[in-house]
Amino acid sequence: ELTQVEFEACPPADEDWSGVRVLLQSLLQGLTLDVGYLSQTIIDNYKVGTVIKGADIAEGEDDPVFALASLLPLQLYKDKAKLEQLISSLLGKCGTEELGEVEKILRSPDTALLVNAKFANLPLQITAQLYKALKMELITERKENPVYNVKHLIVVGKSYTEPDKRRKKKARLSEPSVQYQSCDLDALSEAASHKFSWRLQDETLAPVSATAANEVLQGYRSVLVLSIDTFLKRVDNILETLTEHTG
Repeated sequence: ELTQVEFEACPPADEDWSGVRVLLQSLLQGLTLDVGYLSQTIIDNYKVGTVIKGADIAEGEDDPVFALASLLPLQLYKDKAKLEQLISSLLGKCGTEELGEVEKILRSPDTALLVNAKFANLPLQITAQLYKALKMELITERKENPVYNVKHLIVVGKSYTEPDKRRKKKARLSEPSVQYQSCDLDALSEAASHKFSWRLQDETLAPVSATAANEVLQGYRSVLVLSIDTFLKRVDNILETLTEHTG
């Protein structure tokens, strides 16, 4: 049975802490960090961030957070021990060839974490709105707050590998290539200077596009590293791509 849901966008607030935490727990699987602390830090720095919630929720009813988009400069992590935990966890997933460069970026004061966490079945129009809002909010906040004049972005996204039966025989002998769950990550991946992924032990998922109901896709998480200038230029491409997929 299909349920019609009206959505509304608003800055993250204290009342959204539990919903934000649920989304981050799903997105950041495989990493060791204090998700509750990250949730509160995102809420505290709400000027470059948006949550999507249900409209017309009656008083006393649960008001879940369906999506979250936030750009958080790592300088705003006040608890440096928790920041070090996050950085070390990310570096632990990175390959040795890129480790040195990625570590320099993660420890730079000019780096931000881009969070785009959402329910898998959320309409793509909402994803487009989140990117558009994020770009506008960032451009505005950079004029007021120098800490948002970052140079590098760290993006964590959901990804997967296809079942062996869909891969060519020769490809099955090598490590399966990771594909991204949503087309916005495809666009960012093309522009990333560094990227790495890790396999989740207990997650299977389906991409946004249609797949056979009986197919099992192995869940992964991927990190994309790109410059802020590249991201801002890519947002327009992402909006165009998302519009094509919904048209």
